[in-house]
Amino acid sequence: MMKTAHYYVFVCLFSLLFYSLSNAQIGGIVKDSKNFSPISDVHISIVGTDLGTNTDQDGRFSLPYSTFPVTLELSVLGYESRSLQVYRSDSTLAFFMKPTVLSLDEIVIAPDRTINPITNTSPIARSSVTIEQLSDKSTVTAVELLRAESGVFVQQTSVGQGSIYIRGRAGRDVLYLFNGMRMNPSFVRSGQNQYFGAIDPLLINKLDVYRGPISVYYGSDALSGGVNISPIIYDFSEDSKLSGDLVSTFNFEGNGEKTVHGKFAYQTPKASFFLGGSLRDFDYYKMSSRTEEALWFPYDATLSNADYSFKSMQFSSKIKTSTESDLTVVSYYGEIPDAARLDRITLGFSIEAQESELTPQFGYYSNTSPLLFWGNTVEFRTSKVSKAFESIGIKGGYFRLKDFRKEQDFAFNNAPEYSVNIAERDYLFEISDTTNFDQNTSNQYHFSVDIRSALSKNMYLKWGGDVSFDRVQSSRHSNTGQVQLPRYPDGSVYILSGLFAQIDQLVSEKLSMEYGVRYSQTYASIPFEGILTDRRYDPYSASYSQLTGSVGLTYKLSKDIIFLSNLSSGFRAPNISDLSEVGIRRSDQFQTPNTELRPEKTGNFDIGIQYQSDRFFTEMYAFWLHYFDKITRIETGNIVDEYGNLVDPATSPDPFAVYNEVTNENANSMDLLGIEFRGSYQVNPTLKSGLTFTYTWGNLTNENGTSEPADRVPPANGIFYLDYSPVKKLSIRPQARYAFAHRRISPDEIGDIRISQNGTDGFVNLQLFINYKALDHFSIKLIADNLTDAAYREHASSLDGMGRNYTATVSYSF
Repeated sequence: MMKTAHYYVFVCLFSLLFYSLSNAQIGGIVKDSKNFSPISDVHISIVGTDLGTNTDQDGRFSLPYSTFPVTLELSVLGYESRSLQVYRSDSTLAFFMKPTVLSLDEIVIAPDRTINPITNTSPIARSSVTIEQLSDKSTVTAVELLRAESGVFVQQTSVGQGSIYIRGRAGRDVLYLFNGMRMNPSFVRSGQNQYFGAIDPLLINKLDVYRGPISVYYGSDALSGGVNISPIIYDFSEDSKLSGDLVSTFNFEGNGEKTVHGKFAYQTPKASFFLGGSLRDFDYYKMSSRTEEALWFPYDATLSNADYSFKSMQFSSKIKTSTESDLTVVSYYGEIPDAARLDRITLGFSIEAQESELTPQFGYYSNTSPLLFWGNTVEFRTSKVSKAFESIGIKGGYFRLKDFRKEQDFAFNNAPEYSVNIAERDYLFEISDTTNFDQNTSNQYHFSVDIRSALSKNMYLKWGGDVSFDRVQSSRHSNTGQVQLPRYPDGSVYILSGLFAQIDQLVSEKLSMEYGVRYSQTYASIPFEGILTDRRYDPYSASYSQLTGSVGLTYKLSKDIIFLSNLSSGFRAPNISDLSEVGIRRSDQFQTPNTELRPEKTGNFDIGIQYQSDRFFTEMYAFWLHYFDKITRIETGNIVDEYGNLVDPATSPDPFAVYNEVTNENANSMDLLGIEFRGSYQVNPTLKSGLTFTYTWGNLTNENGTSEPADRVPPANGIFYLDYSPVKKLSIRPQARYAFAHRRISPDEIGDIRISQNGTDGFVNLQLFINYKALDHFSIKLIADNLTDAAYREHASSLDGMGRNYTATVSYSF
């Protein structure tokens, strides 16, 4: 299989790099007629044909065509459409478009702190998925949209969930933003988290992935990167109009998905309103017929207990308050009522111990009971206030995130028993009626101010500040009435604030620079219950401050080649989870808090090259990410009981109720190096090929100077695809998603039942996407996944990928 994977990758690379450029071309640049700046996303079509394209971020375009003269039509939001004739092959054309007063029937793209307002570019490495690209994506979860994107890896612990890895890190090292405001709760933990599972992929306008630290823009947690979720917001329209989409999706032989989704928008010259929502049901999770069934003991390759449901709703409105200002309101609600965490109720790779009488950890366990995210934002934005204040944006928000868990043990003497000998396995079991609940809620209040000032024609200042207040509610109890100390002290408070300034400068026609600095302040109040309680700590508070900065440049080496580089720093202040979590972790550890922690810090350096010709586009980044003062869980050497009291294991009355004491310390440093590549080639007007490839290498240096592989670093991975559009209404996309074998695993991974002690095998997953617009208002999307029914697994996931399965989506638009 790995030989096949290598073969695919080399064939793809060579086909992209050496394909002959033979057809005549129409190409050039489109600019604003007033300020002569390039215009991106202009749609250019050849009248009388199905051929068309869009301008890139630099306003450039190309169309292969050899019969002249031709008539071109140009159209884009905010500009008057144009028709003009071209009489010969020419790739140096320059067209100008006149701005209009109103934008037409388009979705709003929210301002982005990372974008240079002069060049509309950014030195930060980034990947984006837009609403228009959903036709070529699986939409089971929001994280599915980012599978195999350049610089991104997806790990799935259970159905309906998934964690995004950016430059080898996930969990608390990656900052999630919803509509530009932090979504991470103050108790986000070090490992993978399930929070992105509460986001409906069908209600996302755009996902922006920032690769590398973005603390200079958004503060704490952005150590290795971030993801911004832009919800759907419609702009104004010259005429009042009602539009919408109705969507139904069904899956066969994979997860039994049944989805009903709707979107409705009403637009007027002074206001827009949007309402959308989904009801989704997943009946099971079926893996390949070639999977190793012992991994799923006491179940089989069709996990019937992997059923779950999902519901969501979003409302948004944009109101014109004057000719230069508007008010935008967004309210989103997403919930998974209950979904089993499968690595806690199956054996996984613990079967490699080759022991009899093994049993799963729990009869039932869920970390989504429910998983709920309710996000609300209100933004007022005005422009042309004065020369010093070209635009001002004031935004407020309230986010509630519920991280509720429940667990049930096996009934007494009724647990299943695994044996190496198949005939001796006992698959029968009963689950206890006693249910334990672990309920944690984050209540975040946000406020931010973003100001843009024109210092000169070639220099802009973006500056402002933000503050986030999070109050944690936490409880633990059972359905029998027993009450325990909560996971986190109830009423814990976490406040993040910061002031930032960034200068964007057009130094010359070829060189643009960005300089940024941010001062961040963090305050944590931990209301421990007192030294006489089981937690044995008195209340305390802590504060942290951090200065972060960045310098980036974009340099045009030629009309086709751009050089990019970025030097930046990131940090993560100790959060409620780091500072207060006490109790049993896993099966053999007892966590003790450390009130003397310092912020983690990272330094990042990356360089990139972008090349774009009439047919060929490629981008490659190389990066080095270094962690300082990494917060790591270490063993203290003490043996304690279930309450944290020191015990002698030799004299303990219950030898199974003793634990190794662990605590968090700023003990380690870590280095991550990697390459991120994406490229595409327009073979002819109907065929396009593309490839992504991401490789990350990580090494952890311990406090004593020894080193080991960094934990959970993804394998080399990517996709190769062909986009074929023989007619305007039909598109066909065969795709190969691949990953190389990953044998360099950390000591923690060796002890993780989700990962084989031999590492993770490589794989190639062949997929087929077909989109057909049957009528003007009806379209059909078909997905055939895992065509070879291969048994494969993403590294560190608790599930194999689904076996051969099929998904059909029918859409009606009006």
